[in-house]
Amino acid sequence: MRKRFKQATAMLAPGRLGGQTVMAFALKIWGAGASFALGLLIARQFGASGTGTYAIGVNTVVMLSYLVLLGLDYIVVRDASGDLREGKQDRARGAVRSAARVVLVAAPLVAGTLWLLRDWLAAEILRQPNIGPILGIMLWAVIPLALQRIASAALRSADRIIISQIIDGPLGTTAAMIGVGLGVWFGNVHGLMLPATLYVAGLSLGAVVGWLAWRNVSRGWPSAVPVLALPMIAAGVPIVVSNLGNMFTEWYTTVALGSNWPVAVVGYYRAAWQFVALAGLLQVAVETVIGPRIAAAARIGALDEIASVARKSVVLVLVLGGPLFLVLLVIPETLLGLFGPEFRGGATVLQILVVGQFLRLACGPIGSILVMAGDQRWILASAGLAVAVCIIAVALLVPTYGAEGAAWATVITISLRNLALVWVVQSRLGVNLLGFRRPA
Repeated sequence: MRKRFKQATAMLAPGRLGGQTVMAFALKIWGAGASFALGLLIARQFGASGTGTYAIGVNTVVMLSYLVLLGLDYIVVRDASGDLREGKQDRARGAVRSAARVVLVAAPLVAGTLWLLRDWLAAEILRQPNIGPILGIMLWAVIPLALQRIASAALRSADRIIISQIIDGPLGTTAAMIGVGLGVWFGNVHGLMLPATLYVAGLSLGAVVGWLAWRNVSRGWPSAVPVLALPMIAAGVPIVVSNLGNMFTEWYTTVALGSNWPVAVVGYYRAAWQFVALAGLLQVAVETVIGPRIAAAARIGALDEIASVARKSVVLVLVLGGPLFLVLLVIPETLLGLFGPEFRGGATVLQILVVGQFLRLACGPIGSILVMAGDQRWILASAGLAVAVCIIAVALLVPTYGAEGAAWATVITISLRNLALVWVVQSRLGVNLLGFRRPA
């Protein structure tokens, strides 16, 4: 018993998987807490309709950021981590520089073009003509969000997990939350323009701090060697398609709800998502830590090491997340009531989404394994599957069942995609996730 206790304690040391995961998760909780507080302020100030409008804007920005990133944040982690393991600091630096240059061109181009088309985008694509002015502000967030993600990826590759996670959400969200809170306190929040502006400002703060941190980390390294951007983009395209496929589910169900039901229903759905996202942070925290490890192991073909890390991560996520899942299932109405009485109607939605989140986490870090191993074809195929399933499920369920239908469409989409990828990782790549047999 004492030996097992010592082993468990050793796993939680700062340099071990458990310790780094706990630290990363703590930072994600910080960011989630700030996001929750910001959502609570908006819900209390503007009700379910305001929450739904803000959610549509944020989801659109996040989806666009995946588009302009072109998957380069994942490629930076994969390539730079492998380069650093081989002692090639100049090449790692070059990879980060090439990715940043691509984003500096793509992000302003996309944001500026869509800003000119903001009213058309709001009316014809999002089916919410009234959000044009808010969208016009939030679209500019694409630039700092994309740059922030590249900076965070670069820091992760250099094993600077803590600072990478501080800039990737918590810092900017906290700044925006404090700003909105002060505005509410002094009675200066009369519309969503202030929260939208502070959202952009918070992300800009995170991007600036992230790149200053990267400059400090890479100081003293050899000068960057030229790394061609086109091969990185080619490797990243399947990843960006996969990311868009993942984000498409949340975005499309949200937009479909707004098109078929009052925007207040989108508010219920968004509130439920915020709670479920807390559980998802466990997986994000784990993948933040193990991503560079998997990339380095994949560089030398260490499949057993990848499988071992993946299995440990599943156990860690489910053990840490068990109490949270139980609370979300047992008292959903009480939790949603924190946003206001009208949000209690989303209790069943929350319970459905919790089941889907549990299934997703139980499948393990399959996406990271495929990305870091460089097998993009399966990522691309799974993204196509997810989009097709989501469109069909939404068409069948959302018009009739509203937010509950959207929740079931989400669960069905995520579950089928992840089960398919488990089969790919286990059977096609030879990474023994289940541990029942040795890899072929």
